Amino acid sequence: MPRNNEAWSSDDQIVQQILNGSAEAFDLLYNRYFPRVYRFALKRLGDPGEAEDVAQEVFFTVFNCLASFKGNSSLLVWIFGITRNTVNRRFRRVIPPIESLDTGNGAELAAREPLPDHTVDVRRVLSRCEEVIERDLTPLQRRIFHLKHLRRQPIRTIAEALGKSEDAIKANLYRMRRTIAQGAAGLESLLSS
Repeated sequence: MPRNNEAWSSDDQIVQQILNGSAEAFDLLYNRYFPRVYRFALKRLGDPGEAEDVAQEVFFTVFNCLASFKGNSSLLVWIFGITRNTVNRRFRRVIPPIESLDTGNGAELAAREPLPDHTVDVRRVLSRCEEVIERDLTPLQRRIFHLKHLRRQPIRTIAEALGKSEDAIKANLYRMRRTIAQGAAGLESLLSS
């Protein structure tokens, strides 16, 4: 396997190397297209944190679906199709209104109860996610997970707080998402429903 990234000049060569298991080739693909995906998402969403999340989700999808890439269009066009769909899903998300329970109006809020089977599935998958996070992530990755997903910090802030580069944080986020998805069967189908 070539160590020189210049040896993989075409997208087809990079795709083939990734499908053959080359992490170096995926890193090259990620570094080549992440800035463009991020800028597109930022322009559409106007929120750097949301744009980072979209870009991470896009590359997670690219990694998982790369075998389905047929080459009928350029790799960039295919990645931007995934990006556009991911951004559009963000626009379709329903954000519930926030009302204080202290005002007395909280009891009047109409809550849509999830189906019992779906609730059980969600709890089961979330429990598996917690197990994977505790068992399979490194202490640094757990800290990054906490800062990114629980405290909603942007990647730049996390990198500064941990003394790491932004690329190192992005790479860890990508690896964490892959580890969690592999260890928590049913997560992908739950997120897409």
